Amino acid sequence: MTPATLITNKSATKAKFEWPLCYEAENFILNRIHALLERNSFARTLAKRMRDETGTLILDWTDHLLLPASDEAALRETGYVDDPLGDNVDGHKALWHPEAMLPRVLIAASNARFPLALAVRPDFAAEFAIVHGINNKIEGEPLSRFRKLLVREENGTQLYAIERRGYRGYTSRAPDLKAYCAVRELFQRRQRIWDDDAKGFAHADQCLKEAVDLAGRDLACHLFFREERAYWQKRNRAGREQKRRQDALGLGWANHDHHTFRSSRKFFVDLIKTLETLGFERRERYYAGSDAGWGSQILEQPIEG
Repeated sequence: MTPATLITNKSATKAKFEWPLCYEAENFILNRIHALLERNSFARTLAKRMRDETGTLILDWTDHLLLPASDEAALRETGYVDDPLGDNVDGHKALWHPEAMLPRVLIAASNARFPLALAVRPDFAAEFAIVHGINNKIEGEPLSRFRKLLVREENGTQLYAIERRGYRGYTSRAPDLKAYCAVRELFQRRQRIWDDDAKGFAHADQCLKEAVDLAGRDLACHLFFREERAYWQKRNRAGREQKRRQDALGLGWANHDHHTFRSSRKFFVDLIKTLETLGFERRERYYAGSDAGWGSQILEQPIEG
């Protein structure tokens, strides 16, 4: 394998990724989260424990909110738009904010004057249920793309724990367990240490292509980074301690924000093209100048983030 040549997409190169400060949207969502916490004691206690025991905020664990119709206009004024990936069985209008990392929103045909539901996203709903003593049935088959657990219903509000795998909507379907297990094992057993970097990249590229063929792009991406986090955690004591704290609340690593890979200049393009196999799209680039000796390319996967 020889180092690849990156074909420049001129329109992408010219695109400017200037992320605005979406304070109005953030404040609106925080207000609705706090309004729900006031009415739901379990959610309120969970938010406090997240902050005190893990150093994290419930905002960062919130997957989506279910809000009444009276909130829709205000949401749109802050930048929320229709969510093309928000399919759901209840016919709720789905919204998302394309310029901010904020929870998605479902709009219910309700006259309520308060938030109706909040869904936190742990790695596994079953582990969350065990830790918190929740005996309700989990909707959706194990290892399926979307699962949902009702945690607490109180004062007209509902708290859910949901889990996702390579999917941004709100409906479940039976998983292909054979493909799931095959891809996970493929990434678990991927050889990482090579005497020849070119052969290592060729091997990784082949693994990713095989995984995408077996499970599809988005689920393959989900499983790849699950194993990357596990590998990183084995080599990082602080990471293991933080994971222990979050596991104590049944949360796992679902609040991860981004992953960073180092690369030589020689194989930088190969790394980018390998990640593009998983559906990553190039965003902005950071370049510190010719004397700095480094630069970086930001990528984002439209489903997994």
